[in-house]
Amino acid sequence: MLPSKTPGKKEGFRIRFLPFDVTVEAPPDSTLLEAARAAGLPLNTACGGKGTCGKCLVQIMDGEYETRPSSSLPSRLLKEGYALSCLTRVKDHLTVGLPQFQEIIIRNVLSSRFLEEHKNTISGTFEIDPPIEKVEVDLPPPSLENNGSDLRRLERELRKKRPIRELDCEYSALRKLAHAVREKEGKTTAVLFRSGATWTVLDVEPAAPGKRICGLACDLGTTTVVLHLVDLESGEVLGTSSTLNPQVARGEDVISRIHYARKPGHLKELHDLIIGAVNHLIDKAVLASRVSAGDIYYASFSGNTTMAHLFLDLEPRFIREEPYVPTFNELPFFAARDLGLKTNPAARVHLAPAVGSYVGGDITAGLLFTPLYRDPEKISLFIDAGTNGELVVGNREWLMTCACSAGPAFEGSGTRCGMPAAEGAIEKISLEDSGRAVYQVIGNTRPKGLCGSGWVDLLAELFFHGYVDRQGKFNAPKAGERLLHDAEGPAFLIEEGKNTFWGKDLVITERDIANLIRTKAAIFSACLLLLKKAGLTFDKIDAFYVAGGFGQNLSIHNAILIGLLPDLERNKFSYLGNTSLLGAYLICLSDENRRLAIDIAEKMTYIELNTDSSYMNEYTGALFLPHTQIDLFPSVRQALHL
Repeated sequence: MLPSKTPGKKEGFRIRFLPFDVTVEAPPDSTLLEAARAAGLPLNTACGGKGTCGKCLVQIMDGEYETRPSSSLPSRLLKEGYALSCLTRVKDHLTVGLPQFQEIIIRNVLSSRFLEEHKNTISGTFEIDPPIEKVEVDLPPPSLENNGSDLRRLERELRKKRPIRELDCEYSALRKLAHAVREKEGKTTAVLFRSGATWTVLDVEPAAPGKRICGLACDLGTTTVVLHLVDLESGEVLGTSSTLNPQVARGEDVISRIHYARKPGHLKELHDLIIGAVNHLIDKAVLASRVSAGDIYYASFSGNTTMAHLFLDLEPRFIREEPYVPTFNELPFFAARDLGLKTNPAARVHLAPAVGSYVGGDITAGLLFTPLYRDPEKISLFIDAGTNGELVVGNREWLMTCACSAGPAFEGSGTRCGMPAAEGAIEKISLEDSGRAVYQVIGNTRPKGLCGSGWVDLLAELFFHGYVDRQGKFNAPKAGERLLHDAEGPAFLIEEGKNTFWGKDLVITERDIANLIRTKAAIFSACLLLLKKAGLTFDKIDAFYVAGGFGQNLSIHNAILIGLLPDLERNKFSYLGNTSLLGAYLICLSDENRRLAIDIAEKMTYIELNTDSSYMNEYTGALFLPHTQIDLFPSVRQALHL
């Protein structure tokens, strides 16, 4: 006989983890670390759960819990609700944040200096002409003599105002039609979608002249997801929201996610995670701008080929397997209801066209925001340097492209003190003669870690001042007391723990440096090989456009110093920001931009580096600072007397 349950006794508590917004049930007195592992979240420990490494740090935002202090967690942070999950026991329903995955701060995404200076010279257009229109009509009342159907009478009035050859109607609009055309004596507002010669009625309402029609522009990034809510009549960005891509819990890059998706049920899981993230951003943007989600009728998405497949719940494995063929490159429009998006169910969804397995819609859309495709003569080089590095060279007459696996080192992962470009990240840093670091922190808080631009600065400073050699190994006599030793080997002290947010020393290890060098080598070698395939040398490049996750504080000088970017005249470089998002915005703004992105995709010649044996030779040569061929970097050779 089973023992009877105590009346009212709680069998478990709900633990909600942010920013992934995952909820699991945990038994009373179980640890938060156990709950996080049950949720499949990337919360790991190097000490085996003994509370000494501090890597399972969480912030408890709501609910009762019991925790023990640890020498790896300052008392100041304990008072602010931080705790080590391995030492914290569940006593109540809890809301728990994972600090290392908190939402990214998106700064100056749309109002960048480049937009203001070059909005009339980019490849895309800023003319507002979306495929969604709001049309006001006045239907004559039906009678025994004029007894055409409501739909026929609506069509007749719409044809008077638009050049409609074929008209379709969404079922959801048809269900509303009878009441909509009668409530205000025939005065009706119709929302139409235009695709070629066919127009579709997406929605009908009794006359609503103040009704807004809105769209979404969204960058489906491997690491972060960013969304603009756009007024389709004015082009105004009503709100911007961003979040960590929750798929990082299942793999930091696209290759690991492709492998993860091969197991039963995992593809659907990855699909649900990205749809959930997009819906979360829609909720935030709608709430902040006080717009009804039902007024969102268009959604423009851009992302790499793998992210697009996961977004659509399509098998991605063949992207990874020779001959590296994706399911699609270009797609027709979808209805939002097919994907479960929190917009008007009849809203139309567009994905920017891809070129190949590793050059996706984030690049074809992103090129709209550059002058590259506008000029028929000047040769430009474009690089989007994130977890994956994609490159394009050419002009309006010809385009050549390739991609490399850069890794997440410049995106906040793969280094001990790495983090995204969020509050607390060191984004600029220099070293004094003594080795002391002088830095700038996002949000002017105590430093939590370094983001991509900070790592580029630091590696350049270490190399320039002689703290590391060309292979990335520390010069111990030069580093002196700033060179520490721990379980991972030698580490250079950036800042003492007493001055940092987490109360731990900020350091860079030789392993970190090796990861950074591998990342910069992958990007530069792909760049060098692409130019060789095009029969070009760097001196033939008229303009170099840099996009991606580095942040607007990337130092071109320091990027050249470490061999990440080629040694060109500095005035040839322009930093563009998140071109994937801005390209999606342009497509949302005008259907001409959508057609232009298709033209760009069709014109590109795609080079598959996975099958090119010469790429590894180029990559090996780039595994030095700045490169084994120092003649490729004459300004660095001169500055360092090499």
